[in-house]
Amino acid sequence: MPHTSSVAASRATIESGLVRLKWLAAAARFQLALRRHDWALKANFDPNQSRVPAGHTGAGRWTRAGGGSGSFPRTDGLTISDETSALWIGGEQSAQSGPRGPYSGRGPIIINGQWVQPTPAQSALLASLEARADAAIRRVQEIFPAWRPTASLYNTVEGRIARARAEAEQAEFRIADFQRNGILPGLFARESIPARGPERDFFVSERLQVNEMGRIYGCHTCGTVSPGTISGNHVPDHQYPTALNPFGRAQRLYPQCLTCMRRQGLWIGNYKRRNP
Repeated sequence: MPHTSSVAASRATIESGLVRLKWLAAAARFQLALRRHDWALKANFDPNQSRVPAGHTGAGRWTRAGGGSGSFPRTDGLTISDETSALWIGGEQSAQSGPRGPYSGRGPIIINGQWVQPTPAQSALLASLEARADAAIRRVQEIFPAWRPTASLYNTVEGRIARARAEAEQAEFRIADFQRNGILPGLFARESIPARGPERDFFVSERLQVNEMGRIYGCHTCGTVSPGTISGNHVPDHQYPTALNPFGRAQRLYPQCLTCMRRQGLWIGNYKRRNP
């Protein structure tokens, strides 16, 4: 029987994938709604038309010229089909809601079920921070696919900006920890060569190339040009680390010193003991 933590991790990965699929489907519906809005404008549709009166099906909704219903107003005067409302109302409230679409820095956003138009400065800052957060989160998920930042709620534009900044900082803190401990290519990583596999039966030509990179650029983790090994060779370090690469993703070899190799092994050993 799989260990409980393995089952939980697998379930989290599956749930994350399902959330992303739901988001992609809803995003497609959102784009379709925008196109319908453009078509409606060309047909001289009036977004200020009356609502369906009380006592009738769809009471309170905005009516359409043909007698149908099914749209609600945005604060900037545009109308969006309510087929998209479930995603944007329910999916924008916490950092655990799953992958979000890249915010372009234009147009309103949903906060507590209401469309809110950020100022131009807020829009630019929010777009920048969310792009930064998403890039950092993807980097962490290269190692731990189920990882997400700590959930946080917001009820203002400034609150959403603060959430995006917090997400970026959490992910970047994890990346920095990985880089210090050799779990990702470090700050001094420059050149690398493809690894033939996870094995350590390196060809002489591979060792010569790794040594040359180490001589020029130093250890990819700490930058020292002194390998610290008895042989004088730099350690060819697999990235991704083999112990954290269960799905056999392609690896590359970077030069590493003996001290950083040991630190990397200690980090991975501690992680494996906490997550058997």
